[in-house]
Amino acid sequence: MQNKAVFLDRDWTVNYDSSYVHKIEDLKILDWVKEWLFALLNLWYKLILITNQSGIWRWYYTMQDCDNFNDELQKQLWLQFDWIYICSHTKEYNCECRKPKILNIEKAIKDFNLDIKQCFFVWDKDSDIQAWINAGCETVLITNDKYKCSIEPNYEVKTLQEFSDILSQR
Repeated sequence: MQNKAVFLDRDWTVNYDSSYVHKIEDLKILDWVKEWLFALLNLWYKLILITNQSGIWRWYYTMQDCDNFNDELQKQLWLQFDWIYICSHTKEYNCECRKPKILNIEKAIKDFNLDIKQCFFVWDKDSDIQAWINAGCETVLITNDKYKCSIEPNYEVKTLQEFSDILSQR
């Protein structure tokens, strides 16, 4: 039997982003995220974080800084993601793991025996959604004032709790 998952972008989906956020003292989780993630766990979804962190490639911070930030994020959420996939490259490097390309998505599908038709990706900007459209995954846009998206998602919500309510009715 294949598994189902909710894939999450990190910055502006789970936590606030102050531009290349990586310092633990700058970590601030979005208000509604904790409750929503626990609701997803209760619906038996795997929780997988897939994030572009080009600040590593730009030498703004190290992979260890990023790992420390992600560890603290999980600690403050009181949960462990099933896995965190990180692309540290800049767009100019043209790697296969940076969204909107789908190498990290393909890895997750294989690593967790996922049925992509039972998976969702939660995001906040166009570069993220295109990767999931490319992979055949349903998409959920968390609307915010920072980014205006030109690609239409499968679902558009103001909070992750709204999406959790949709999933619980499926």
